[in-house]
Amino acid sequence: MSELQKALIQGMEPAEKIDILIGLTDITSEDNKIALHRHYVNGWPITTAAESRSLDDANFRKTVKSLEAVAVKLERYKEIEWARWGYKSPCATGE
Repeated sequence: MSELQKALIQGMEPAEKIDILIGLTDITSEDNKIALHRHYVNGWPITTAAESRSLDDANFRKTVKSLEAVAVKLERYKEIEWARWGYKSPCATGE
């Protein structure tokens, strides 16, 4: 997944958003959920978040990619809906 395909920002996401995205995945492990919150909500580095819950770093990175993939798809869906209904983001138009 390239940097341009990231829809989530470390330490900048509200907990509710992460909970919703987790609900759209097959992530069920409480340790993974807590580590995801530590990374995306609290800003912990991926490795530190994984270690804090005794998770394998490589496996946790796969979990992060899985959540990112859902977030990217959801962002794309929103773009389609906005275009369909004529919504223009002030950010996109430079206003």
